[in-house]
Amino acid sequence: MIELALPAGTLENAIVAFEHGADAVYFGLKDFSARKNAGNFSFEDLSKIRRYSIEKKKKTYITINTLVDDKSLEKLYDTLERITEYGTDGIICQDLGAIRLIRRDFSSLPLHASTQLAVHTIDGVKALEDLGFERVVLSRELNLKEIEKIRNACPDIELKVFIHGAMCYGFSGLCMASFLKTGRSANEGSCAQVCRTWFEDLKSKEKLYPFSLKDLEAGELVKELERIKIDSLKIEGRLKGNEYVAATASYYRAIIDGEDPKPLHSAVKTSFQRISSTGYFNYTGPGHENLNTGLYTGHIGEEIGKVVQAKKKSIEVNELKRINQYDGLMLLSKNKNGLIASYKFSAHITRKEREKAILSLDESTNAKPGDILYRISNSTLNIKSPSLALAHYKTPLDIDIKIYDNKIVVNGEAYNIAMQKGEKDGYEDAIKRIFLQAGDAPFSPATIKIENKSSYEYPFLRPSDLKKIRRDAYEKIKPNHIPIKGYKIAIPKSKMSITLPPREKLESDAFPFGPYAVDVDGICYIIMPPVSYSEEEMLKSVLNEAKKHKKVRIGMNNISNLRFAKEHPEYEYFADVYLYMSNREAASLVFESIPNFIGCYLWLERKEYQKPWPIEPTIVDKFSPPLFISRSCYRHDSLNLDCKGCSREHRFEIEQNGKQYTVVVHNCQTAVSDVKHK
Repeated sequence: MIELALPAGTLENAIVAFEHGADAVYFGLKDFSARKNAGNFSFEDLSKIRRYSIEKKKKTYITINTLVDDKSLEKLYDTLERITEYGTDGIICQDLGAIRLIRRDFSSLPLHASTQLAVHTIDGVKALEDLGFERVVLSRELNLKEIEKIRNACPDIELKVFIHGAMCYGFSGLCMASFLKTGRSANEGSCAQVCRTWFEDLKSKEKLYPFSLKDLEAGELVKELERIKIDSLKIEGRLKGNEYVAATASYYRAIIDGEDPKPLHSAVKTSFQRISSTGYFNYTGPGHENLNTGLYTGHIGEEIGKVVQAKKKSIEVNELKRINQYDGLMLLSKNKNGLIASYKFSAHITRKEREKAILSLDESTNAKPGDILYRISNSTLNIKSPSLALAHYKTPLDIDIKIYDNKIVVNGEAYNIAMQKGEKDGYEDAIKRIFLQAGDAPFSPATIKIENKSSYEYPFLRPSDLKKIRRDAYEKIKPNHIPIKGYKIAIPKSKMSITLPPREKLESDAFPFGPYAVDVDGICYIIMPPVSYSEEEMLKSVLNEAKKHKKVRIGMNNISNLRFAKEHPEYEYFADVYLYMSNREAASLVFESIPNFIGCYLWLERKEYQKPWPIEPTIVDKFSPPLFISRSCYRHDSLNLDCKGCSREHRFEIEQNGKQYTVVVHNCQTAVSDVKHK
């Protein structure tokens, strides 16, 4: 059966998720988590949830899904060593350096590809399969037909798909808006959510929230994903609370199990949900469902009633659904700037008349008849906090017992013991019962092997003597059988390392839609795009262009490009700005994966690095990447314009706090850049 994976910002979230039907949870630790503001897990929490999940036959996945620079590699290595003490069902990774370390020194940790890797093509999935990944979390921008095409082409690797929660405007992993505008890196878990802020359209002079997408709610479409044979369904929300986790787990559990989910849907909406849609699942180009939230970007809950009459400090409401005393309610209205403002209050019902309710307010509002009343929390829903007094994980350890005349040896430690001839078989079961009682030992017996080397066919050993030996032996046994290695630099050295041209010399109006070619000092640089839905067509275009030139260097901008580079060793390759060379280990992974890897740009959020590297990275200086690369069409989704007669090629100008930006639409895709790229 298809797996249901829930987010866990805290240990409490994880337990709630399991109690309400989740098959798995995913969570970050205190470091290297793409949700830095979530509660995240300590190693003590990890110890508890690991034991709990094993006992309940559930799964746990750990997110190491940020980019890591050279100075953080040692800390990353230490974190991976600690994780191996407990084990996990998967490490969800973005950083190519982390992937190399796991492959090299921590092969017991299953590799799962984060959605931050922007995997949206067959070659992307196969490139990760080549690197040893067991599972790939696909980009949220794929429609059902595209997902099925990938599934059919890649039958031997597990695929995971987002089905519920917040939708980013830009491709996850490719979004630079937060870093460029605030200095807070989404690739380091500190996204400032620029997509949820307003911009002014310079032509209409309207203030808009053009990059705020509706929340995803797949609903019954998960049955179609199950038909496609997707392995796991992922719900977003590590920053959300127990109510959200419980509601979404219960709702999708019901759908997967073939039960009626309708009675559970209200709790989903009131726990946290913006205006929702099916996202890109049914996205098929022109005329698709509008994905933009409009002027209100926050939690909207569910429609609960309509205002019939409004007085100074009370409103009369026609109930669409029953309003409970102390429900969290909200009214929306436009403010003087033309933006939507919310008025939130607790339900104080002074009187009910059939399907009408009179609600008293603490302050005056500008509510008017016809306004919709929203319920944003339900006072009757009470998720009981689970106990966190859980037992800690114990390392499974094999116990080896050898019996000699008047002596017993436990994992190499010898003890004298009185021994008698037994009358019948059963001595092995008696010994196992005693040694299975590990008590406070930091391990639990996985297997107990007993060899009788004494002169007695059925030796009898007094239980009291065995218990004493067990206590002493278990105090001496050290379960930490995984040796502490510590990070050691092991970097191959290239003989072909070059300094690339300043990145701004490779700019083109075709970026990031590409591919395109630029001549610099007699060398043809072909730039592959970070996003490509027509992969075969794009690669054919790259080959046709490459054949026209004597000296060619091809820039890779997605993990999928590694496959092309392996298949065409006749060209030289470099890592462009979106195939992030964040550290020496990342560069080494690419160096070891493809021939003719001759150069790279340093991760564009860094201006320095620590030697050694397999090739010397070129620092990105004056080049400024797009804020957003999006599959959402700005013209259709943000400006709400009809697709009829659209040329699919447009340019718009927007402004925020005195800073201007250019929005380019190409074939229904959008790139938003600093206005200097005009």
